[in-house]
Amino acid sequence: MKRGALIALLVIVVILLGLFIVGGFIYLQFTQEPHIPQQAYLKIDLSGTLSETAPVRVLPIGPEALTIHDLWFHLERAARDPRIQGVLLRIQYLDAGFAKVREIGGLVKRFSASRKPVAAILIDGGLKEYYLASFADKVIAFKGGALTLSGIGAEAMFLKNTLSKLGIQAELFHIGDYKTASNTFTEERMTPAHRESMQALIDDLYAAVIEGIAANRKLDPAKVKALLDRSPLPLDEYVKAGLVDTLGYDDDLIKQMPANHPEVAFRAYAKTRSPQPFAGARKIAVIFAAGEINTGRSGGGSLLGGEVMGADTVAGHLRQARNNSAIKAAVLRVDSPGGSAVASDLILREAELLAEKKPLVISMSDVAASGGYWISLASRKILAHPETITASIGVITGKFVVKGLYDKIGVNKEILKTSEFAAMYSDYQPFSEAEKSKVLGDMERIYGDFLDKVARNRRMEKAAVDQVGRGRVWSGRAALRLGLVDGFGGLADAVEEARKLARIPAGERFGVRIYPQKKSFLEALFEMAEVRADSPLDVQARLQAYRRYFPAMAMPFALHCF
Repeated sequence: MKRGALIALLVIVVILLGLFIVGGFIYLQFTQEPHIPQQAYLKIDLSGTLSETAPVRVLPIGPEALTIHDLWFHLERAARDPRIQGVLLRIQYLDAGFAKVREIGGLVKRFSASRKPVAAILIDGGLKEYYLASFADKVIAFKGGALTLSGIGAEAMFLKNTLSKLGIQAELFHIGDYKTASNTFTEERMTPAHRESMQALIDDLYAAVIEGIAANRKLDPAKVKALLDRSPLPLDEYVKAGLVDTLGYDDDLIKQMPANHPEVAFRAYAKTRSPQPFAGARKIAVIFAAGEINTGRSGGGSLLGGEVMGADTVAGHLRQARNNSAIKAAVLRVDSPGGSAVASDLILREAELLAEKKPLVISMSDVAASGGYWISLASRKILAHPETITASIGVITGKFVVKGLYDKIGVNKEILKTSEFAAMYSDYQPFSEAEKSKVLGDMERIYGDFLDKVARNRRMEKAAVDQVGRGRVWSGRAALRLGLVDGFGGLADAVEEARKLARIPAGERFGVRIYPQKKSFLEALFEMAEVRADSPLDVQARLQAYRRYFPAMAMPFALHCF
């Protein structure tokens, strides 16, 4: 054999050997389970963003964010696992709404119902973080910190004058005085309806949180409110009032449990497979639907900076659940401020087809408003939290006219068209009266369709739906009173309701099928590498869908715990 060929062969062998070693390492990383010792305590660090499900990651770089899906599934496991003796919560600043906080708190309560203790240390944060800690059996406040529990505030930003200085005019129309998402661009300050609805919403959220804390700590709600209204206070005041059990540091957390029991990190425990909380021939589907609703596939990078709930993806999951004979009922978990009416209706249609064959239960997370409420309207039962933001039955549409900005920077456009309304959505000219009439007519049709759908599903008169509609957002607390939801409860409660509706006996074990399913390393890699023929049109199609006929933009306010 020639010298060159021998060298080439050696190089090939070395490369194959290297690939084998790397492949083996990756295989072990993804398949080898961590050891869970006996009589261990599960330690969960809760901080930052809490999403419904984790995004697809091709490379396992950095820690994977905690999700509602994982917390629900693995706490259900831990409650049944004889190796796990209790849970330790380490809580810092949370980027989540009050409904998600109650959701996690409910999961903690379900775990402690298995007669296993839960202790929490509150490292940093305010009312939201304390609310979560209050669901634990014991609450420790970080001795070196402060605890500010002074209530809930909402602030709205208005950009009309800013846009005017840039030469941009917002031509946005809405049906319903309370449909205020467009006010960000069309108003200089809150309208009376905007102020009324926002104040009522934060008052409801505050009342629900106070009631939750009082129930968790077995205190009088009036005394809790009086204390929170005076906050911030010295830490020992919270101890004296019964909101906190003791002050301490990280090392004091484990002291709340019997001695000499090891800690296990939640992320390590999540890599183990047994025991399985759900197993059985008959299954319940749990379909997560989160983000701004739009046509196409789900993913990251919405126009509003968050997730995209793709109609094709969610509709496909609903279709799979409908056609899978092993699945006897389904739960649709909704966390969305709305989006495209067309996309919402695509999802709703598949939900209707599913509901014709099998029970469908809705579980509302932080937000299920506008399009998020629309897609919930084929269900047998809707469950929300008192702190859920929901309804917003209304319509917004329009465009931004940027001719003034173009003039400032020297851009000129000329418009050609084949018919009177062909260029009505051009950003170079305002709507004519005839075009405006067309737009408003389409909006009235969509709003009427929305009212019809709500009236039919909720068994209400259309006029009554209009009274609670008009674009107004309601808390879950108010939505239950108004008949827009059926009861309070979280994801675990929705699964239990689906079991009952499917007539699966209480003593019979059943399986759970999760959508979207977590992808393997290779599946995620191939999906990221996939080149779709329509990909150049995705952004353009999304913009087109978003600027026409969207029942909601993102919530036009920010909630703060002051």
